[in-house]
Amino acid sequence: MSELRERTTVLLVDDCAEHRVALRKVLASAYEVIEAADGNEALQMTETYFTQLVAILLDEGMPGIDGLDVLQIMQSKGWLNNIPVFLVTEEESDETMARGYELGVADILVRPLKPEVVKRRVANMVELYRHRFELERVVLEQTARIREQEERLRQTNKSIMEALSAAIEFRNCDSGFHVRRIRQVTRLLLLDVMEHYPEYGLTQEQTDAISELSIMHDIGKIAVPENILTKDGRLTADEFERMKAHTIYGGELVRHIIFPQGERVQRYFYEICRHHHERWDGEGYPDGLKGEEIPIWVQAVSIADVYEALVSRRVYKPAYAAEEAVRMILEGECGAFNPKILASLRRVAVRLIAEVSGEAAEEPPEERPKARVAAPAEPAAASPVQEEKESAQRSEAQTLFLLEQEKYRIIAELSEDMVFTYNQLFDSMEFSEKFCRVFQVPAYISEYSKYRPSARTFYPEEYEALIRCRNRLTWAVPEMEMDLRLPLPDGTRPWFHLVLHVILDHRDRTRELGYVGKLTNINRIKREATEWQKRANTDALTQLYNRAGAHILFEELLLEGKNTHTPLTVAFMDIDHFKSLNDTMGHEAGDQILTAFGQSIRRLFRPDDIVSRFGGDEFLVVMKNMGDPTFVREKLKQLCRQHLQIACAREPLEISCSIGVAFYPKDGQEFDDLLRKADQALYQSKRAGRGQVSFYAPPEKLS
Repeated sequence: MSELRERTTVLLVDDCAEHRVALRKVLASAYEVIEAADGNEALQMTETYFTQLVAILLDEGMPGIDGLDVLQIMQSKGWLNNIPVFLVTEEESDETMARGYELGVADILVRPLKPEVVKRRVANMVELYRHRFELERVVLEQTARIREQEERLRQTNKSIMEALSAAIEFRNCDSGFHVRRIRQVTRLLLLDVMEHYPEYGLTQEQTDAISELSIMHDIGKIAVPENILTKDGRLTADEFERMKAHTIYGGELVRHIIFPQGERVQRYFYEICRHHHERWDGEGYPDGLKGEEIPIWVQAVSIADVYEALVSRRVYKPAYAAEEAVRMILEGECGAFNPKILASLRRVAVRLIAEVSGEAAEEPPEERPKARVAAPAEPAAASPVQEEKESAQRSEAQTLFLLEQEKYRIIAELSEDMVFTYNQLFDSMEFSEKFCRVFQVPAYISEYSKYRPSARTFYPEEYEALIRCRNRLTWAVPEMEMDLRLPLPDGTRPWFHLVLHVILDHRDRTRELGYVGKLTNINRIKREATEWQKRANTDALTQLYNRAGAHILFEELLLEGKNTHTPLTVAFMDIDHFKSLNDTMGHEAGDQILTAFGQSIRRLFRPDDIVSRFGGDEFLVVMKNMGDPTFVREKLKQLCRQHLQIACAREPLEISCSIGVAFYPKDGQEFDDLLRKADQALYQSKRAGRGQVSFYAPPEKLS
């Protein structure tokens, strides 16, 4: 919406031309003034000039759609939030004033109107609205700035927490994979708990916060002596007790931290730090909690911690394969856990192994044979130089991988694209953060075929086009694009541009593995294109359709008429002696005559009839289901001679016009043919003395 200070136009709505002329004289020195003679025309002009209007003066007592009816429609369209409307009434009725204010008028003016009072009240209200919009703009800018600062602070805190977590765990900052795994495993488990176990009442906000906090579960190790943390070999009983105390140290440390998000986040952090070594059977530490005494989010962090310990190399053990680590946890080799959290681990195991660890599993671990795991063999000894070289290569590779991943995340966040990926092997769908935020869906959906959107999600014609394009994708043509409207949680259906790329097995080109897609919101582009198209098809002076717009709409009616056998009536008309009027009274008066004549035509016909200024003083009307010549003649005769009130003339002007008529399908099948025959009938009216209605007749019938 354009800012109010850039608007300059006032719309006068009154069926009395004298009232409009009087108000125009009052307001013309300060504003551009446009006029509407009835409710229908007022609504059309408000929609057309919406971004230019600074105020509307609306007569309450008009025939047909009165001022209160117009107000109600404007209120339903949300226009009154942006444009002050003055209701002009003949009497100060309590009922009228109450109804007007209820519908949202800015002010009520009672006739007789005093010019200076009207001018000052309009100016005051316009200035009030300008100040309000300026204040709203400042508030929006400040809000956006605060949100940007909050996001920068959140990212900074996240980076500090990751670095601190890595330093605590390994006494160096090269353990990005450790931080990432803890966070992602916790998030995967909590998302599954949120979906399958609503009794825990987890929300997306909780899941996000706890996943970020999980990486600091071992913050208490900062108080454990380094010689114990890095000892090469088993700990003594005393050393193990000192190590176990990190849970208590961590809890106490968190108690002294003030969190901007409030006490609830502090409680999550405290429970994670103190209780992540508690076990379902009560055999954990430090408090020996049992069963549901352990918060569900702590249980998720405990699983993540055990998994990370298994897949990481330590001085006292080699790293287990990701698939083997999951199996060991599920089979109880790493302590007792909540059956529900184990069920969640089983459901997310494939994704955890494939994406978090970068290792692909051929089948879920619960389907593997239950074989006893032999003690891992000692790796072959390597020279110190070789070990140092391999460690440096691994560190460099990890850093590059994390850099690329972060670059991809930032690019995806900055772009307008919302990405989704379907894995047909696992029947799973994954959505980008922006997709989840816009459509309010979980980041990962397993067994996606059960939740796949139905045809009701789409408009029928768009769904059919989508299925057709989707079925045509092959190895040779793997990508499709289309525009479609999709429902958002707020009930709107904006336009999106869809790009879908199918993924096929390079060994078997008929076997589909899944697809990758992206959605881009193009609603603003579509809206602007529609607005430009509307402007291109509208006559700037009369706001009726121009020749191009009339041609497009006629072709649509013609197609409908061919399918339904609907008769159409084409009336072509021009104002008699218009050139003389224009030369005598001036171009401004000529423009006012054309505008007033166009308005009188528009009022006479139905909303779905085509009314167009064809060019100069020529106008075109196309009517549906009007095949009766007698009715057509009587209706059009109302236009042949009429009195028009314009601002440039004190007295109404008597105007006549000549009209020619052709009928579809009797007189022709195409637009140009029907127009040519209606034009021939028009000149028949002029030859017969002007101010008449004539029907097209073949030459032999004229002779």
